[in-house]
Amino acid sequence: MLRPLLGDADRAAVLERLESAAHVEMARFRELNALVRGMEPLSAHREEFAWVVAALRARAAR
Repeated sequence: MLRPLLGDADRAAVLERLESAAHVEMARFRELNALVRGMEPLSAHREEFAWVVAALRARAAR
């Protein structure tokens, strides 16, 4: 299920990046940083990637 989406990427590294992207304070920091730079903030896509995070956590727990 994850292979078509992630390919051969290190699952632990992907999970770490997704979790840090979903971290509320870090998301707010990135949003404010973009605004200060005059750029449009990127969407965090928390809801869209929740299933990926859950699948990676389940796989890591094995």
